[in-house]
Amino acid sequence: MKPIRLTEFSIYLEQRPGELAGLLEVASSAGVEIRAVSVSESNGKGLVRLIGEPVEALRRVCDSLTESGVGPIIESEVLAVSLENRPSALRDLATAMADRRFNLRYAYEMPRHGQDPARCVFRVDDLEKVAAEIESIDWPNGG
Repeated sequence: MKPIRLTEFSIYLEQRPGELAGLLEVASSAGVEIRAVSVSESNGKGLVRLIGEPVEALRRVCDSLTESGVGPIIESEVLAVSLENRPSALRDLATAMADRRFNLRYAYEMPRHGQDPARCVFRVDDLEKVAAEIESIDWPNGG
């Protein structure tokens, strides 16, 4: 199983109707294709995590949002792993990470896109080490 590295933008929005729709409209108008999104609440604000292509266009959108007072906006590197479509695949990954004492900060799904499989996106403390370790694990059914 080979993890891929992706750039994720965490965007804090006010808790008002239309904030998410406005963000997605600005991204769409800039030619950004959203590949994965996670929406939650954190400290009274909406927390939107976005992965989009092209990354540079999404970065420019985030820069312009910051200039207009939206935020904070945090750019992070995350890993995405294709998991088998079988019971316990995510559990096996989480267990393998726990056994190796890797902290999984958060995770969410990245739906399949064209020929690309669905993936699990996650953020960890030591990206390099975790990526190398995931590749070296002997996964059930080949991972």
